[in-house]
Parts: sequence; C-alpha cells; structure tokens
Amino acid sequence: MKDIEVGGLCHVLRKEGWKFLLGYFPWESTQEERSRLTERKTDEYFRMKLQWKSVSEEQEKHNSMFRDHRSLIEKDVNRTDRTNPFYEGPDNPGLILLHDVLMTYCMYDFDLGYVQGMSDLLSPILYVMENEVDAFWCFVSFMDQMHQNFEEQMQGMKTQLIQLSTLLRLLDLSFWNYLVAQDSGHLYFCFRWLLIRFKRELSFPDVLRLWEVMWTGLPCQNFHLLVCCAILDSEKHQIMEEQYGFNDILKLINELSMNLDIGAILNKAEAICLQLKRCKDLPNSVVEILGFNSTDTESSSQSEDTERTERPDSPEPCTPSDDQQDLVSDYSPSGNNRHLRDAARDVYKLAYLS
Repeated sequence: MKDIEVGGLCHVLRKEGWKFLLGYFPWESTQEERSRLTERKTDEYFRMKLQWKSVSEEQEKHNSMFRDHRSLIEKDVNRTDRTNPFYEGPDNPGLILLHDVLMTYCMYDFDLGYVQGMSDLLSPILYVMENEVDAFWCFVSFMDQMHQNFEEQMQGMKTQLIQLSTLLRLLDLSFWNYLVAQDSGHLYFCFRWLLIRFKRELSFPDVLRLWEVMWTGLPCQNFHLLVCCAILDSEKHQIMEEQYGFNDILKLINELSMNLDIGAILNKAEAICLQLKRCKDLPNSVVEILGFNSTDTESSSQSEDTERTERPDSPEPCTPSDDQQDLVSDYSPSGNNRHLRDAARDVYKLAYLS
C-alpha cells in the first residue's frame, strides 16, 4: 500500500488509523457516524475538563487526592519526552496538552486517577493525534488494556510476569533454570518493559512501530510477551557464558535501553510464535496465553507441510522458517472501512520489513 511507509503506517495515516486500532472508532462505522461520535465525545471531554479547571484553591485545600494527582502529573509531564520536538523547550504547548489530558483522565477515572508511567503511554498518542480530544479518547482505549498494570494491587503486572515465566520455561528450560539459580526467576528486570510497553527501551519512532503491531492483535494475543522472549533469547548466551549474577543481569537489561533493533526483535518474536503454533501438544496455559486455537495450529501445520513438500530443504516443525512473514491471510476485511482494515493488516506485515 502506497500510503504506508516501510516499518509501519505513515504519520498522516496514523492519525486516523490509530483511532480504529485502539477502538475509538468502530471498524464498521460510517463517516457520518464517526462525525456524530466525535461531536459527542468532544462535548463530553470538555465537560470533564471544566470540572477540574473550575476547582477553586479553597476546594483543593480540602481534597488531598486531587492535590496529589495534580502534583504528580506536573512532575511527570516536565520530564516526559523532553527531547522530542513536540515537547521540548519551556512553555511548550505540547506539555500543556499532556498535562490537561492527564488531569481530565482523573475526572474520567476517579478510582485510578493518575499513576506514574501513564504519561509515557499518553505521550506518543498525543504526538500522533495533535489534538487533545482525539488523544484523550484513544488514551482511554489504551488504558482499558493497560488499566490493571496501574491498579494498587498491580494484578496485571503479576499476571504478565507469570505468563512470561510460563513461556520462557517452555522455550528454553536451561536458561530459565539458570535465571532461577541466580535469583532472577521472578523476571522483575522485565517489569518496565511490561508496565509501559517498552516505551523507555526504544526510540520514539520504534515505539510507534511496535505499538501499532501490538494493537493489530497479530500474530497472536499477548504478542508483547514474545517480544520479551525474543530480547532475552538474544542476550541469554552472554548471560550464561559469562555467568552473570542477579546484579549483572539487571545491569545488562538496563543497558539495552535505546540499543535494541526493533526489526530483528519483531522478526524473532514472530518466529517464536510460528514455532509454537507448529508444535503439537502445547500446554493449555500457553495456548490460553497466546490465544491459539485448533484452527490456528492446524492451518499453520498444513501450511508448513505444503512448504516442506515444495521445498525439501525447509526446516522441520518447531524450527521457525526465515521467509514466513505473512500470518494474516485469514484476516478478511469487510464493511465500509476495508481500506483501514487493510492498513491495520499491513502495519503488522510491513513492520517486519528491513
């Protein structure tokens, strides 16, 4: 598709495409329906914004939660992506929008309010949308996915760490056993990766690219966990051969920030997904984590059998094929927004191109 750059959506298409990928706009909606939705959501946003902007100093004195949220937002906004031209410099309009959207979210979700790290999730969305209303509602949709990460009990983080442990044990038991022996089996060094979806590990353009892939839901659910596995797989030889202990592992993982090749990582993560899909008798826990079903595994197996017949030198099952890049042949777009569905599919496909 000409409108799509290698490695993801072009910036102009992102502004519209992300609204669909995040569920702000229904895929089957018409232009008229989207216009009415936008008008209604704009009114709703500014009503909520007015609520916090109209709080008097006297009221704020008697509302410690409001004061705490405002204080934390102001601190985080002033240190979020300040090297990005959209946010750099004093009195930047982008910073004001970032602050206002986060404050308005506190009015939208009183129970959660604001938790450190949420500014990292909003920043790329606001950068793409360049509009506080659209950014707010896309952020709301993203937070619906990420909400449990920021709740007091952090159940989302606990679940993801357990799921990552399950996958890692299956993929490489010897590496897993080594981590356990080094008191690193809890995988807490992956905490930041999972909390804010690699936001501080990748360059800004790579974050946009990775998030687009994840939002497509392809090639499987919880694909971000396979991204974690792919990164760890690339580092495991150094960790084990040099006999890294807990502190060494933590230092190595921290030093990966801004030094990751997102293209290679996505390729490896997809290969892992393909490998798992081709394996028979996967544990039910893995099937559930990745959202596999019998149709997935059967179609993948049949495809591999065909390829091995046509290419005798093809690898055997459970060895990923280097030239299998398209997992979306069964993604059948329909309705009024077929071109946007195609775009979402192509985001996933093109993200793997070098």
